[in-house]
Amino acid sequence: MWEYKTETFSSIFDTKNSLKEKCDAVLEKYAKDGWELVNFQCIGAFGSIMILIFKRQK
Repeated sequence: MWEYKTETFSSIFDTKNSLKEKCDAVLEKYAKDGWELVNFQCIGAFGSIMILIFKRQK
């Protein structure tokens, strides 16, 4: 059985480097707790909202 977690954040004012740092921080945070990234989406104007979906064994 799996459990899921969704992380959403805005990226509208980020530069390429700050967006990379923000994504890396979120990925590292969840990886430390055993979460695996299974999907992501960029939505909104110019992909201004990022949605990351993680899962881990329950």
